[in-house]
Amino acid sequence: MNYFKLYKISAAFLFFGGCSFASAQSNKPTPAEEQKLRLKTHISYLASDELKGRQTGSPGEVMSAEYISKEFKKNGLKLLGNNGYQQFTITQFRIAGDDCKLVLISPDGAAPPREFELFTDYYPLSPTVNYDSCQGEAIDMGYGIVAEKLGKNDYENVDVKGKIVVIRNGYFAQDENPHSELANYADVSTKVKEAEARGAAGVIFLRNSANDEHMSGKLARTTIPSNFPVFYFKSNFGFPKGLHVKMVSKVVSPTALGHNVIGYKNNFRRKTVIVCAHHDHIGYNEYENSRYNGPQAIHNGADDNASGVAAMIELSKQLKKWGYRKHNYLFIAFSGEELGLLGSKFFTQNPLIDMKKVNYVINIDMLGRIDSTKKTLTINGVGTSPVWKQTLSKIKTDTTLLYIATTESGMGPSDHASFYLENKPVLHFFSGQHRDYHTPDDDENRINYDGMVFSIDVIKKIVKQNKRKKLPFTKTVDPSPGKTRFKVTLGVMPDYSYSNKGLRIDGVTPDKAAAKAGLQRNDIVLKLGDFSVNDIQDYMSALGKFNPGDKTKATIQRGSETLEVDIQF
Repeated sequence: MNYFKLYKISAAFLFFGGCSFASAQSNKPTPAEEQKLRLKTHISYLASDELKGRQTGSPGEVMSAEYISKEFKKNGLKLLGNNGYQQFTITQFRIAGDDCKLVLISPDGAAPPREFELFTDYYPLSPTVNYDSCQGEAIDMGYGIVAEKLGKNDYENVDVKGKIVVIRNGYFAQDENPHSELANYADVSTKVKEAEARGAAGVIFLRNSANDEHMSGKLARTTIPSNFPVFYFKSNFGFPKGLHVKMVSKVVSPTALGHNVIGYKNNFRRKTVIVCAHHDHIGYNEYENSRYNGPQAIHNGADDNASGVAAMIELSKQLKKWGYRKHNYLFIAFSGEELGLLGSKFFTQNPLIDMKKVNYVINIDMLGRIDSTKKTLTINGVGTSPVWKQTLSKIKTDTTLLYIATTESGMGPSDHASFYLENKPVLHFFSGQHRDYHTPDDDENRINYDGMVFSIDVIKKIVKQNKRKKLPFTKTVDPSPGKTRFKVTLGVMPDYSYSNKGLRIDGVTPDKAAAKAGLQRNDIVLKLGDFSVNDIQDYMSALGKFNPGDKTKATIQRGSETLEVDIQF
């Protein structure tokens, strides 16, 4: 063997191989580039058509939960709940079933019963009870309006107990006087409550006039039903005195399971930091919360909120590199956020850890669209603890890359609000609103990954700064939640997870009507003025009937007591 020749070959190999290795080393991606690649991988999957918009309870939402659970496990987190899942039930929709019946019966048997055809002749309305059969004499109550202030009571001196109340939609001369004060007492919900309070066995609505549009037969998903059937009769058929009516109301209300995904890093400390983001979106717009008016399409929700989930997964991966062991860390991907913070509300009511040990909460919702010109990261909730402003004053960012803007309030239409209402300091990280929000155009190719990396770095710095055992909590001056078309506001945040009679208050805004009247969290509003409140729809209907400066009374339930308080809007 020629060792000299072998040596030359080996030396040449080492030389050129070394050059190749050095070249490979020089082309190695930077940590930031690796981070962007991981974020892109997460968002590309979560916002793909395969998951069909991740509607709560859908197969795509389950796929999203499975993906997040695997990533949590891969990043060394302990999966809590049922293999990382905490399930909760939602109502998917309500629809009239084929067993519904409307039958007219002659009390003396002079004529055979006449049965009408569902949807052709009649259909149930949203307040209808599920599967209740009743029979009674039909009694025409005109418009069924009770407005004591206006001297109007269609039920005066009439006993309707056990009878089927027949009433017309709207109010008398509605076409000629569309702005009458009677309009405040003429909505379906108010009329149903009046009939229910007087012991009626059922309600049938008729058209007001030939110009009156037919009432909607779509059954609202979240309506709390009345105690009897409520139907709309489409024809102009009269109900002569003495005629009996049989009503059978069958409503199909399928349910589905939402999935919170929960991973835990236990450092055996006294306090825990929660990092959360919601993983659900609005699917094909099944629940009509899209801003898009075109043909049916998947709403992939890349920014809202695959971006927040991707950032949370990345933070869970980097956690072991941070060396932060002053806290335990709980990572939660909530579902049901788009339906009213259902997942986070369910968690705060059914926590898988001791809530007393939660120090503060970081919520990441829409982190993927830092504007390339404004470069603004908004941090909401800085007023929920005096520590937050001190912390942010110590965090330096290159304002040519990222500018931090802040707001004080701990409330808002995202999951941090559920924790703020439990008196926990919160921060909500948000890259800003854009025209693709809640449309099919919120896709992965529009994500600003550089902005995401800069924003995640800010979150890490905040966590690193706050090693205190206990952050003090402060309430903030909170705006009324959501956009409103009303002229007045009561100044409360409804508890969207509450399913019994009334509207339960989840938060009270200082200096608004409710706070001035002494209303408190967990009070249940049963009545506003003359208007009964059975659910949130009733509440909104009642609220729309008041003007600034109006005075009224509210009936509330507080624990076992029923109270009446004075309200001024």
